[in-house]
Amino acid sequence: MSEPLPIFCFSDVLCVFAYAANARFEQLHTDFGEQVRLTQHFISVYGDVPRRFERMGKSGAEYGKDILDVAKRFDHIEVHPDVFRDSYPVSSMPAHLYLRAVKLLEDEGVIGATFVPMIWDVRVAFFRDLVDISKREHLDAIAGRHGVPTGDVTRLLESGRAHAELDHDARLQRDYDVQVSPSLVLNEGRQHLNGNVGYRVIEANVRELLHKPADEMSWC
Repeated sequence: MSEPLPIFCFSDVLCVFAYAANARFEQLHTDFGEQVRLTQHFISVYGDVPRRFERMGKSGAEYGKDILDVAKRFDHIEVHPDVFRDSYPVSSMPAHLYLRAVKLLEDEGVIGATFVPMIWDVRVAFFRDLVDISKREHLDAIAGRHGVPTGDVTRLLESGRAHAELDHDARLQRDYDVQVSPSLVLNEGRQHLNGNVGYRVIEANVRELLHKPADEMSWC
Protein backbone atom coordinates (compact mmCIF):
# COMPACT_ATOMS: atom_id res chain seq x y z
CA MET A 1 0.00 0.00 0.00
CA SER A 2 1.33 3.43 -0.94
CA GLU A 3 1.93 6.13 1.63
CA PRO A 4 -1.14 8.25 2.48
CA LEU A 5 -1.43 11.64 0.84
CA PRO A 6 -0.37 14.29 3.37
CA ILE A 7 -2.77 17.23 3.77
CA PHE A 8 -2.01 20.08 6.15
CA CYS A 9 -5.06 21.87 7.56
CA PHE A 10 -4.47 25.31 9.09
CA SER A 11 -7.22 27.00 11.09
CA ASP A 12 -8.09 29.19 14.06
CA VAL A 13 -10.57 27.82 16.60
CA LEU A 14 -12.47 31.14 16.54
CA CYS A 15 -12.91 31.11 12.76
CA VAL A 16 -16.53 30.49 11.76
CA PHE A 17 -15.51 29.22 8.32
CA ALA A 18 -13.28 26.60 9.96
CA TYR A 19 -16.20 25.70 12.24
CA ALA A 20 -18.37 25.12 9.17
CA ALA A 21 -15.61 23.32 7.25
CA ASN A 22 -15.23 20.62 9.88
CA ALA A 23 -17.99 18.60 8.20
CA ARG A 24 -16.00 18.66 4.94
CA PHE A 25 -12.90 17.38 6.68
CA GLU A 26 -14.89 14.55 8.24
CA GLN A 27 -16.31 13.69 4.83
CA LEU A 28 -12.78 13.63 3.43
CA HIS A 29 -11.87 10.99 6.02
CA THR A 30 -15.06 9.03 5.24
CA ASP A 31 -14.45 9.04 1.49
CA PHE A 32 -10.70 8.42 1.44
CA GLY A 33 -9.90 6.76 4.75
CA GLU A 34 -6.25 5.76 5.04
CA GLN A 35 -5.47 7.09 1.58
CA VAL A 36 -5.05 10.55 3.11
CA ARG A 37 -3.39 11.85 6.27
CA LEU A 38 -5.00 15.13 7.34
CA THR A 39 -3.07 16.88 10.09
CA GLN A 40 -4.39 19.86 12.01
CA HIS A 41 -2.29 22.98 12.59
CA PHE A 42 -3.12 26.34 14.08
CA ILE A 43 -2.91 29.81 12.55
CA SER A 44 -3.34 32.94 14.64
CA VAL A 45 -6.15 34.87 12.95
CA TYR A 46 -7.84 35.72 16.24
CA GLY A 47 -4.72 35.98 18.35
CA ASP A 48 -5.75 39.51 19.41
CA VAL A 49 -9.51 39.82 19.08
CA PRO A 50 -9.98 43.40 20.41
CA ARG A 51 -7.39 44.84 18.02
CA ARG A 52 -8.86 42.80 15.18
CA PHE A 53 -12.14 44.60 15.77
CA GLU A 54 -10.31 47.95 15.91
CA ARG A 55 -8.60 47.29 12.57
CA MET A 56 -11.97 46.45 11.03
CA GLY A 57 -13.63 49.48 12.60
CA LYS A 58 -16.37 47.34 14.16
CA SER A 59 -17.73 46.67 17.61
CA GLY A 60 -18.08 43.13 18.88
CA ALA A 61 -21.82 43.31 18.29
CA GLU A 62 -21.33 44.42 14.67
CA TYR A 63 -18.81 41.68 14.07
CA GLY A 64 -21.11 39.16 15.70
CA LYS A 65 -23.87 40.13 13.28
CA ASP A 66 -21.49 39.38 10.40
CA ILE A 67 -20.78 35.96 11.92
CA LEU A 68 -24.50 35.23 12.20
CA ASP A 69 -24.98 36.20 8.55
CA VAL A 70 -22.24 33.73 7.60
CA ALA A 71 -23.72 31.01 9.80
CA LYS A 72 -27.08 31.26 8.00
CA ARG A 73 -25.37 29.76 4.95
CA PHE A 74 -24.60 26.54 6.82
CA ASP A 75 -27.44 24.54 8.29
CA HIS A 76 -25.15 22.07 10.06
CA ILE A 77 -23.64 24.52 12.58
CA GLU A 78 -25.15 26.39 15.52
CA VAL A 79 -24.13 29.93 16.45
CA HIS A 80 -25.47 31.75 19.50
CA PRO A 81 -27.36 34.97 18.64
CA ASP A 82 -25.13 36.93 21.05
CA VAL A 83 -21.83 35.71 19.63
CA PHE A 84 -19.06 38.33 20.09
CA ARG A 85 -21.65 40.79 21.43
CA ASP A 86 -20.82 41.41 25.09
CA SER A 87 -18.04 39.11 26.24
CA TYR A 88 -15.77 36.97 24.12
CA PRO A 89 -12.31 35.36 24.21
CA VAL A 90 -9.60 38.00 23.85
CA SER A 91 -7.40 35.49 22.06
CA SER A 92 -7.53 32.07 20.45
CA MET A 93 -3.92 31.43 21.46
CA PRO A 94 -4.61 29.88 24.90
CA ALA A 95 -6.89 27.31 23.28
CA HIS A 96 -4.35 26.57 20.55
CA LEU A 97 -1.62 26.07 23.14
CA TYR A 98 -3.82 23.83 25.29
CA LEU A 99 -4.83 21.73 22.30
CA ARG A 100 -1.18 21.29 21.33
CA ALA A 101 -0.59 19.84 24.80
CA VAL A 102 -3.51 17.46 24.24
CA LYS A 103 -1.96 16.35 20.94
CA LEU A 104 1.33 15.62 22.70
CA LEU A 105 -0.51 13.42 25.21
CA GLU A 106 -2.16 11.64 22.30
CA ASP A 107 1.22 11.10 20.64
CA GLU A 108 2.66 9.76 23.92
CA GLY A 109 -0.18 7.23 24.18
CA VAL A 110 -1.45 8.73 27.43
CA ILE A 111 -4.87 9.27 25.83
CA GLY A 112 -6.62 7.97 22.76
CA ALA A 113 -7.59 9.92 19.65
CA THR A 114 -8.78 13.06 21.41
CA PHE A 115 -7.08 16.00 19.70
CA VAL A 116 -9.38 16.39 16.69
CA PRO A 117 -12.65 15.78 18.59
CA MET A 118 -11.57 18.29 21.22
CA ILE A 119 -10.86 20.94 18.57
CA TRP A 120 -14.49 20.52 17.51
CA ASP A 121 -15.77 20.72 21.06
CA VAL A 122 -13.78 23.90 21.72
CA ARG A 123 -15.38 25.47 18.66
CA VAL A 124 -18.86 24.34 19.67
CA ALA A 125 -18.31 25.63 23.20
CA PHE A 126 -17.63 29.11 21.88
CA PHE A 127 -19.93 29.45 18.89
CA ARG A 128 -22.95 27.61 20.29
CA ASP A 129 -22.59 28.11 24.04
CA LEU A 130 -20.57 31.36 24.30
CA VAL A 131 -17.94 29.75 26.52
CA ASP A 132 -14.80 31.89 26.88
CA ILE A 133 -12.32 29.36 25.53
CA SER A 134 -9.38 31.64 26.35
CA LYS A 135 -9.81 30.73 30.04
CA ARG A 136 -7.99 27.71 31.42
CA GLU A 137 -10.88 26.61 33.65
CA HIS A 138 -13.16 26.20 30.64
CA LEU A 139 -10.53 24.34 28.63
CA ASP A 140 -9.95 22.04 31.61
CA ALA A 141 -13.68 21.33 31.75
CA ILE A 142 -13.80 20.40 28.07
CA ALA A 143 -10.69 18.25 28.46
CA GLY A 144 -12.20 16.53 31.47
CA ARG A 145 -15.20 15.44 29.42
CA HIS A 146 -12.75 13.72 27.06
CA GLY A 147 -10.91 12.01 29.90
CA VAL A 148 -7.80 14.11 29.43
CA PRO A 149 -5.67 14.26 32.62
CA THR A 150 -5.38 18.01 33.16
CA GLY A 151 -2.35 17.55 35.41
CA ASP A 152 -0.46 16.15 32.41
CA VAL A 153 -1.62 19.11 30.34
CA THR A 154 -0.14 21.40 32.99
CA ARG A 155 3.12 19.47 32.83
CA LEU A 156 3.40 20.00 29.08
CA LEU A 157 2.48 23.67 29.33
CA GLU A 158 5.00 24.34 32.10
CA SER A 159 7.77 22.42 30.35
CA GLY A 160 7.44 24.53 27.21
CA ARG A 161 6.82 21.51 24.99
CA ALA A 162 3.33 22.68 24.00
CA HIS A 163 4.80 26.10 23.13
CA ALA A 164 7.38 24.41 20.92
CA GLU A 165 4.61 22.57 19.05
CA LEU A 166 2.67 25.78 18.54
CA ASP A 167 5.82 27.47 17.26
CA HIS A 168 6.20 24.58 14.80
CA ASP A 169 2.69 25.34 13.51
CA ALA A 170 3.73 28.96 13.01
CA ARG A 171 6.86 27.87 11.15
CA LEU A 172 4.84 25.61 8.84
CA GLN A 173 2.47 28.51 8.24
CA ARG A 174 5.38 30.70 7.16
CA ASP A 175 6.99 27.97 5.08
CA TYR A 176 3.77 27.36 3.16
CA ASP A 177 2.77 31.04 3.14
CA VAL A 178 -0.65 30.34 4.68
CA GLN A 179 -2.71 33.49 5.28
CA VAL A 180 -6.29 32.24 5.59
CA SER A 181 -8.32 30.10 7.98
CA PRO A 182 -9.12 27.44 7.06
CA SER A 183 -6.49 26.48 4.50
CA LEU A 184 -5.62 23.07 3.11
CA VAL A 185 -2.09 22.62 1.81
CA LEU A 186 -1.44 19.72 -0.56
CA ASN A 187 1.22 18.47 -2.94
CA GLU A 188 4.19 19.60 -0.82
CA GLY A 189 2.86 23.15 -0.71
CA ARG A 190 2.14 23.48 -4.43
CA GLN A 191 -1.65 23.51 -3.96
CA HIS A 192 -3.57 25.69 -1.51
CA LEU A 193 -7.32 25.52 -0.95
CA ASN A 194 -8.09 28.63 1.04
CA GLY A 195 -11.18 29.72 2.92
CA ASN A 196 -14.72 28.57 2.25
CA VAL A 197 -13.94 25.96 -0.40
CA GLY A 198 -16.70 23.51 -1.33
CA TYR A 199 -16.25 19.82 -0.71
CA ARG A 200 -16.35 18.86 -4.39
CA VAL A 201 -13.37 21.12 -5.07
CA ILE A 202 -11.44 19.54 -2.20
CA GLU A 203 -12.40 16.07 -3.38
CA ALA A 204 -11.35 16.76 -6.97
CA ASN A 205 -7.91 17.98 -5.89
CA VAL A 206 -7.38 14.96 -3.65
CA ARG A 207 -8.47 12.49 -6.35
CA GLU A 208 -6.14 14.10 -8.87
CA LEU A 209 -3.17 13.77 -6.54
CA LEU A 210 -4.02 10.20 -5.60
CA HIS A 211 -4.39 8.98 -9.16
CA LYS A 212 -1.84 10.87 -11.21
CA PRO A 213 1.37 8.95 -12.04
CA ALA A 214 4.21 9.61 -9.63
CA ASP A 215 6.53 10.65 -12.47
CA GLU A 216 4.03 12.90 -14.21
CA MET A 217 5.64 16.23 -15.06
CA SER A 218 4.08 19.50 -14.01
CA TRP A 219 2.74 21.75 -16.76
CA CYS A 220 4.22 24.74 -14.95
